[in-house]
Amino acid sequence: MSDTDATLILEPEAQISNGFIYQDEHPQLQIPFTVQVGERRMEGKSISVTHANVSGLLPPAEHGARETAVLRFDFEGFSVNLYAEVDVEKVGASDSADISLRFCDPVGSHLAPLRYIMNSHLAGDLVTVGRFLGYTGPTQVKENVPAARPGFTKRVGNGVRHLAVLGLSAGLIFLAANVIQDRFMFSYEARPVTLGISGDTLRATAAGQISYANDQARFGEVAYSISANSGDLLSVQMPCECEMQALPGFYEGATILAGTPLIKLIRNDASVEATTQISFEGAARLLAGDQAELVLSDGQVVPVTVDLTEPADVAQNVNLLTAQITPVDPASAELVVDQTARLRFRREIFPQLTGGT
Repeated sequence: MSDTDATLILEPEAQISNGFIYQDEHPQLQIPFTVQVGERRMEGKSISVTHANVSGLLPPAEHGARETAVLRFDFEGFSVNLYAEVDVEKVGASDSADISLRFCDPVGSHLAPLRYIMNSHLAGDLVTVGRFLGYTGPTQVKENVPAARPGFTKRVGNGVRHLAVLGLSAGLIFLAANVIQDRFMFSYEARPVTLGISGDTLRATAAGQISYANDQARFGEVAYSISANSGDLLSVQMPCECEMQALPGFYEGATILAGTPLIKLIRNDASVEATTQISFEGAARLLAGDQAELVLSDGQVVPVTVDLTEPADVAQNVNLLTAQITPVDPASAELVVDQTARLRFRREIFPQLTGGT
């Protein structure tokens, strides 16, 4: 018969728990304890990390069954309860009160406190006083030795490091605050704004072709002529002693429609302004009371008023509106014609306090 076959015919009382090689690999220690299985309470005789020997009475149906046992160790002033799943095995004659409780999972959650109690008993820290246990190990925590005071150079280095950390933290907080403020407070239009100068715009009175164009015309001289589709020749004279600015599309041979802007009349009291197209979202913020501002290329911020004049050309973009931009106080800003800027809307958090609408 092989060694493997010999292992299979071991008697139940000689079998050991899984994961261990020898039956007596872990010796039994006589530590006072009690075990409760169901409603029955039994006295402990000895215990190891693999099984516990107890004395008590159990119903015959419990023999050979798997139950949850509560191991109780009563100390002076407190007790420790360990829960473990065990296999109940009858030991000895049928009228004997000896029972063996084999741990189904010897390395379960109960192992660590059980090993501590057993090791303390072996080290002499646990002593038996009647049916109770007493702990004789150390009860006071060792005092920490005060650390030596660092030298002057080390204290200066620590101070410099602390100041550097504080400065870096403050810089990051300031940067994050600026980003949050910019995202929450401002909304920028995607289209750039080119500053121009105010004046009256002369538009084409009929559809046709420009047959004559004079961008240097003076008061009373013919500025342009239109060969209308009706066959008429329409000529327009300069109506004032002012400067003329030719608009895109003003040249001889250009085909125009009625209402096409051709020239702008710039008077002596003209101011800087701009005409641009804004989105529906920008118009909604404008109507909600947000303050419109121009951000110039040099970082200068100029408060402006925005007037919605007419919708943009449907053939170009149905999501844009034409707007006239005028500085609130032109004298307070250094505005230059043909300067490029960005239009943004600043949200008014407390309009009553800031004077907004």
